[in-house]
Amino acid sequence: MYSPQKLHPIAYLGSVLNAFRNLWIPLVIVFFNQRETIMSGNISLPWIIGVVGIFLLLVILFGGLDFLNKYRTRFWIEDGKFIYKDGILTRREKEFDIERIQSIDFSEPIFHRLFKAVKLQVFTPGEGIVIDTMKKTQAEALQSIIYDEQEKIAQDKQDVENVRIGDASPWPREDGDAAPAEVQPKRTFEVLHRLSRAELLLMSMTSGALGAFLAIVFAILNIIGTQFIVEQYIDYFGTLFQNSMIALSVAVIFFVAVGYAVGVIILYIKYHDYALYKKGDDLAVEYGLLEKKHKSVNVNRVQNIIIRDSLIRRMIGYYSLSVTITSDTFEGEDATSTVELMPFIKRGTLYEVIEEILPNYDVIKPDGCVPLRGYRRYFQISTVILILATAAVQYYLLSWAWILGLGVLAVTIAAGVYAARNNGYVIRDDEINLLTTGFFTRSHFVIKHDKVIEGQITENPFLIRSKLANISVTTAAGIVGSTATVRFIDRQDIGIIWDWIKEGGRKDEEDFSESDQIVED
Repeated sequence: MYSPQKLHPIAYLGSVLNAFRNLWIPLVIVFFNQRETIMSGNISLPWIIGVVGIFLLLVILFGGLDFLNKYRTRFWIEDGKFIYKDGILTRREKEFDIERIQSIDFSEPIFHRLFKAVKLQVFTPGEGIVIDTMKKTQAEALQSIIYDEQEKIAQDKQDVENVRIGDASPWPREDGDAAPAEVQPKRTFEVLHRLSRAELLLMSMTSGALGAFLAIVFAILNIIGTQFIVEQYIDYFGTLFQNSMIALSVAVIFFVAVGYAVGVIILYIKYHDYALYKKGDDLAVEYGLLEKKHKSVNVNRVQNIIIRDSLIRRMIGYYSLSVTITSDTFEGEDATSTVELMPFIKRGTLYEVIEEILPNYDVIKPDGCVPLRGYRRYFQISTVILILATAAVQYYLLSWAWILGLGVLAVTIAAGVYAARNNGYVIRDDEINLLTTGFFTRSHFVIKHDKVIEGQITENPFLIRSKLANISVTTAAGIVGSTATVRFIDRQDIGIIWDWIKEGGRKDEEDFSESDQIVED
């Protein structure tokens, strides 16, 4: 790995496939515009040769350029840096300081797994790079070397800090032989937690399975045509039932049921064999059946902890655990500053894992602090919009729309009350715990003061009159950062949080000396 490395040979075949993938949309457009001529059969041989020739020429052009670029791609490690070079006429070179690399991820799509190849992503706080496609052995060796180099750099810094002025060198051995150096055994990744099959199935059933199915359906409809598919689907159920409302209701129920089942299968395959590993200060997660993914993060780069749950998951005692890192890169298909360590974990095990991987964080669940005068503000705007929409549907379309409107209104108000009861904060020394809410969901942020990059108070004349305000705490995470916002709380609580943002929970010297503090050696 210390000498220039090439990409996997299968990467060159990927150049041809990428060319076809980039040109299939223009091919569909040509087919759609000439569909009448093609279906009628009135096409000449020169026309076919011309279309096929142009298409192959474009494939050769785009695929050839990508082929040459991948052929000239090189990467290696040198002098504490990871170096990446590519380009044809204009050579591009990127150097990443190994000490600043905070995430080394690779994924194994099903096509890559056939040839033992992976896609590698290397992220730093400022930028990143995606290498497609390299040997899996290369990726594992690169990851191992970078981890060892980072550990060595951290150890050297610690040794320098521990050196005191006046320290003498050890006296030479009388026999003239140097003392044998202590060889530290290399640590390997150990499994901290793994999802069982029952947990994986339960997670898939409570993780928006219908949404995963709808994402695929809408993508297909966008390609084939929404009107044609929807009309055929509704007409099919219309032939089964004479009553149009019954036919529509059955069609919707069938779609939701099938969509939910398919969504559960999709999520089960995506998160199959999910496991969290730990090696020193480095964490890694692996998951996937068809496409195997490996994500990593160094605990020293963590900006905050995020614990999420929904109303259903709270009832069965399960949560999800994520951490945020700093990265401004847009490289990669799923480049993100949030790394999901465990998507589904029991409450007791959750705190054990946090204690194991991030012992310097004190996770405390905040109690709700929204005063009663702030409750209505969580649902008043959505209620007004819902009433107006229901009235319009009632007047123009359905005479019984008010029944649906009342049902949705009850759910909206319940969600607002739920949100108001679960917005809060807890401050302890240099750490703040913030609890924010969505639609029957909660996000618990745990933030250290030295990670805060911005605090913001928002209010309007109505909130000022009610002595309420919103406050946001932002940590570094990509371009916009990771923000936790507690809404419609008392101005006195706003002042407490704002003072913590400015001072970090520091006390004056008298209070500091009198307080019970734990000092680490």
